[in-house]
Amino acid sequence: MKKLNILLLGFVIAVLSGCTYSFPDPGEPTSGTADFTKVVVVGNSLSAGFMDGALYDAGQAASYANIVAQQMAFVGGGDFNQPDINAEDGIILSFLPTVAGRLILKGDLTPEGIISPLPSPIGPGNPLTGYDGDKTQLNNLAVPGMRLTHIDVAGFGLGNPYYGRFARDVNTSSVLSDALAADGSFFFFWLGGNDALGYASSGATGNENGDGTSSSDLTDATIFDNLYRSSVASLITDKDKKGVLINIPFVYDVAYFKTVTWNAIPMDQATADLTNAALQPVNDVFDALKDPSFGLDSDDLEARKMTFAAGNNPITMQDDKLLDLGPYFDTLEGLGAISPTERALLEPYRQSRPMTSTDLVTLDAGLVLGTLADPGNPATVIGVAVPLAETYSLTLEDQELLADRITDYNNTIRSVAENSDDLIMFDFNDAYNELLTGNILINGSGINATLFPPNGALSLDGIHPNQRGSAYVASLLIDLINDGFNSTIPNINPNDWPGNALPVPNP
Repeated sequence: MKKLNILLLGFVIAVLSGCTYSFPDPGEPTSGTADFTKVVVVGNSLSAGFMDGALYDAGQAASYANIVAQQMAFVGGGDFNQPDINAEDGIILSFLPTVAGRLILKGDLTPEGIISPLPSPIGPGNPLTGYDGDKTQLNNLAVPGMRLTHIDVAGFGLGNPYYGRFARDVNTSSVLSDALAADGSFFFFWLGGNDALGYASSGATGNENGDGTSSSDLTDATIFDNLYRSSVASLITDKDKKGVLINIPFVYDVAYFKTVTWNAIPMDQATADLTNAALQPVNDVFDALKDPSFGLDSDDLEARKMTFAAGNNPITMQDDKLLDLGPYFDTLEGLGAISPTERALLEPYRQSRPMTSTDLVTLDAGLVLGTLADPGNPATVIGVAVPLAETYSLTLEDQELLADRITDYNNTIRSVAENSDDLIMFDFNDAYNELLTGNILINGSGINATLFPPNGALSLDGIHPNQRGSAYVASLLIDLINDGFNSTIPNINPNDWPGNALPVPNP
């Protein structure tokens, strides 16, 4: 079986239609009730300008924070300094999903659309170097990989090199202490996304009520609430300081979980027939376990059976929430119903099933689906005869837990904003939901929540906005600030920033 062309089955570039984003005339630029003299940003990769799986020059320059700050200069805003990364193609860090620089889109552009698209590392990136500017004059303190639970950790830069390169004191500083020392007159606060995203991107395999110390855990709602309230309260030291709190999208709705489809296993009839014949003994065992003497759920056993046909087929996935059938396989072997060799062949299917339309698949699954678990054995195709590891998927149950927890986070953020005359909240979750509809026009040009040109607002990592998407966020923020603080900051046209480039042809 050939390696699968996973990422864009049936994708066709379309010109979108629908509601139109307009640019109101702000009138004479004024600051209103806010003081934009010194803007300080506390956030994660979304605020740092991380893009295409890397932190690099173009992404930093197009961070929403930088774009908004440049417009604030028209109403008294001061300089906005970022810890420049000085890397045209990103940096190399061993813990990143991409270790060879930023991603580019590879694929063949045809009249029918993009064929076999795949985000691929441009390689090589640049070594990470320290920030050589004045660290006491930085405005953008956003740190890729940062969770809310990291905000007050002294010495956080020792574990996170993105922060370590610009922390005032790498051994003792926390992001919060640096933000307080910066003493801004206005601030953006956008943290909490990674407190959910880390859990989601690891296939919901972490602790669902974590304390925030592990990147794969889902932070406990009470821990989040207490830390969020205390952190924001410390930033508002007097009545003249104002700020914007930004809430969190339902992370499973980003393109990272929406690009590879649940049925991304294409087969012709001949291949399907061969695969079905090879897997029939496994399906026969599932049928055998329907015997009432085992006391198992027949519907559950039926849902585990694998059958393929011509066309697109469900991915076979590992699902650790299923009952472990291993002991029952052992029982069948003990009864002589299956041989030791057959028992060994059943091992991968103790907790596996074909995906359904409610399951989500991670973008990086496209790198392993269709490849061989054992390069010397053509019968070990991942996603077919070998279940896709659970870290690459989210079940409906996982999504529901994430939705509930993110709703808790967002209720905290809204509560903090509504209980202060100095704060307003940007409902990014609502704005992102509008992008999901694919019905937004900006001066006649469509924008949506995909990563594919020409209209995709997300960069090639499927999580962070590209330059045009970041400018769109900036334009919404400017509208919000103008409305909330009676200012008239001139807005921008997001179409002045580029989206994702057309694909580089496959070799």
